[in-house]
Amino acid sequence: MMGFELDDSLKTYNPGKESHRTVTWLKERPFRAAAVCLGVLCVVLLTGIIIVAGHHNHAAVEQPTPSCNLIGEQVQLGTRCNLTDLRREQTRNKNVTKERDQLRITCTNLIQEQDLLGTSNKYLTKEMNQLQTINNNLTQERDLLQTSNNNLSEEMYQLQTINNNLTQERDLLQTSNKNLTEAMYQLQTINNNVTLERDQLKELQRLSDGGGCLAGWQPHGASCYFLSAEKKSWNASRQDCQDKDADLVVIHSEEEQNFINNFCWSVWIGLHDMESESEWKWVDGSPMKLSLWHPGEPNNVGNEDCAELMPESKTWNDIPCSWERHWVCKSVKRN
Repeated sequence: MMGFELDDSLKTYNPGKESHRTVTWLKERPFRAAAVCLGVLCVVLLTGIIIVAGHHNHAAVEQPTPSCNLIGEQVQLGTRCNLTDLRREQTRNKNVTKERDQLRITCTNLIQEQDLLGTSNKYLTKEMNQLQTINNNLTQERDLLQTSNNNLSEEMYQLQTINNNLTQERDLLQTSNKNLTEAMYQLQTINNNVTLERDQLKELQRLSDGGGCLAGWQPHGASCYFLSAEKKSWNASRQDCQDKDADLVVIHSEEEQNFINNFCWSVWIGLHDMESESEWKWVDGSPMKLSLWHPGEPNNVGNEDCAELMPESKTWNDIPCSWERHWVCKSVKRN
């Protein structure tokens, strides 16, 4: 009726066996289910109204009025009974027709709503498919990121392992370097002892030759002079001389000055004013009697408390004691 067609799933509906599938169908297609239910409701209402109307018409035709069955009263009451029944049936028919028209309008509205719901369902299905596609793409991106994160974590662990191995190698090398340094110091001590013994032997040899000076020292007058091959500060230079049982050179004559000039280097001499400014004296405590200062010196520019001998001008110059120069040691000849 009314051009409705039931969905195949409703035609074959079995409450005993297909309840789970029907519930699933209703959850997955809510708009379609609502439209079908409304259509079925419309058909049921129309069917009920038509059946009720037919029943009343049939009853009106087939059931005679007891008062009208009498032959004697047929003429008197026939017209009145027929008019009353006719009016009653017309009223019922009018009501049924009105209800039918209302149901038709309701069905028309339901059909329109069904069409709207179908269109909406179609758009929602399309949107759901699009969202499903987006969800699938996001899932793939998440899986790719997870894979990338796993790879980076593995690389990080590998680098950490390499770093730990390098740290262990570094510690081993530091330990080895420390051991080698200690061994070097031990060898240096041994070498110094051997060098000292060699110098002592040379001294004995020099003394046996009658020169009176150790090997590497130059004799002049009653003294021996040693010129360093390296440079040090004034204090370090004096300490080296004292380690050799000597001291920085003390110059008492121009003839001795000329002898030292032959060394051709600017050298420390044993002259300073560290104890009292401008009060120059020699390392042996004697005052400065001979003055061979360069013109304008000493000027104490920059805290200059130690003296050097400049061979170019054969004069003295005051400079800071921290500067490095060659030095000349002086000792007495040994018989």
